[in-house]
Amino acid sequence: MCNLTIENWFTLISLMFVAIGGIFIYCQWKKSLKIRRAEFISQILEKLRFDKDLQKAMYIIDYKQDWYNSSFHKSDFECSIDKLFSYVDYVCYLKTTGNISATEFKIFQYEIHRICVSYSSKEYLWNLYHFSKSNNTDCSFQNLINYGIEIKLFPEDFKINKSLFTKILNWN
Repeated sequence: MCNLTIENWFTLISLMFVAIGGIFIYCQWKKSLKIRRAEFISQILEKLRFDKDLQKAMYIIDYKQDWYNSSFHKSDFECSIDKLFSYVDYVCYLKTTGNISATEFKIFQYEIHRICVSYSSKEYLWNLYHFSKSNNTDCSFQNLINYGIEIKLFPEDFKINKSLFTKILNWN
């Protein structure tokens, strides 16, 4: 039988308290991570839904079906559209890198799908993609394009078919 001295009992009790404390600290840390993650998602969502430029761009995408044409690049709303696309491209990047979960991404999916189903959005992104490639660089909205192709809202040959949409930008 094991003979435990008083010193051994104190050591054993101390180790139990350390273990309990460690478990408590771990639970608190996990809880704080969840809270910070929720705050991060909330900040992204608030900007996407309530920023005036982003709202203006979503309105154009929703209600002006043929917004991408030869006059777009000289228009007042080009900056708003680019700002919106940059923002949702970042959200798609976060999903791709695993920095937001599939469940968290669903919060943004509605807006992203609205963008991806718009014919003008597809045409604009297609022109930008091929313009970028002709200049040996990546497209600014590559993550959004990849997402659109992945979920089949963009044609499979989006990146290779050079006659898929009307060519507006000057690229070969």
